[in-house]
Amino acid sequence: MLKIRVGWIVHAMKYELKIRAGEMAPVDLYQLSPSEVKQLLLDILQPQQQGRCWLHRRQIDGSLNRTPSGFYDRVWQILERTPNGLIVAGKFLPQQPTLSDMTMYEMNFSLLVEDMLQNIDQPEYRQIIVELLMVVSVILERNPELEFQDKVDLDKLMKEAFLDFQKDQSRLKGTEKQDDMTSFYNTLPLGKRGTCSYLTKAVMNLLLEGEVRPSSDDPCSIS
Repeated sequence: MLKIRVGWIVHAMKYELKIRAGEMAPVDLYQLSPSEVKQLLLDILQPQQQGRCWLHRRQIDGSLNRTPSGFYDRVWQILERTPNGLIVAGKFLPQQPTLSDMTMYEMNFSLLVEDMLQNIDQPEYRQIIVELLMVVSVILERNPELEFQDKVDLDKLMKEAFLDFQKDQSRLKGTEKQDDMTSFYNTLPLGKRGTCSYLTKAVMNLLLEGEVRPSSDDPCSIS
């Protein structure tokens, strides 16, 4: 979290109380003593994630806008390969004049990205979007000949990944399709049917819809 957002922290504290309560009614945050509130705050800022399901992890991390190391630098690199910019939850991040007015490492750019993410209401969805951006970054890094031709709608990519996830759930478990994404949020990122596999497929489909940009180190070229 680059900015201290009290609302986000309160959300994280409420989620933590709900997680601890299990199937019982959670303790009211506003009924806690000052010392209990202080300890709860310390607990969420230094979480012990072992034993927690992925839904709960994403709820807490998304509430606090936790991001992987180098995340904002990677978003910059994505923007370099996305001429028509990124959009999520109605918030648009254009390539220009962003890249010409800012630098990769300046705080203003990181705050701009955080501002885009804060437009997302659900913390678990916000965290999945962070994971999606990391997937996009890795794919572009490994495929220098590819770039996005149109505006990248992160919500659309997420919808496609979720639909693909639902197809597998229906085929393997007989689960009916539904709008509730809880099962997706509760799926681990890595593995054959982890969330990253579905996100990767959606990103690659979008990339391959456009033209492949010639690259000087294209392994398929014959000199």
